[in-house]
Amino acid sequence: MATSALETVGDYIAEARVLLQDIYVPYRYADAELVSALNTALLEVRRLRADLLLPSFDIPYYPATPTTTKVPFEPMYRNALVYYIVGRAQLRDDEANVDARAASLITKFTAQMLSISS
Repeated sequence: MATSALETVGDYIAEARVLLQDIYVPYRYADAELVSALNTALLEVRRLRADLLLPSFDIPYYPATPTTTKVPFEPMYRNALVYYIVGRAQLRDDEANVDARAASLITKFTAQMLSISS
């Protein structure tokens, strides 16, 4: 994965597009679909690691535009959000190998959310 700061909604979309190999217009996956996956990932974060949403435990919601909106999230877990976005996007595809990759990426997201690094 590229070394991206992953600070804005647009950064997450761009990074997800790289892993989806969806970098040429017209895109296979709409921005709104990828942002929806980001929002769903944050719902999963609330379920798995509510402490990452302190101090309020609120679940943030991001609209598809503007993509310059900051996503304040613990830096060491940002790549996990990308894995979830990509996995969720690939769930819509109809091929068996893509389904396995999607499941693997969502499992990787869960594992990273539940692991504690020192």
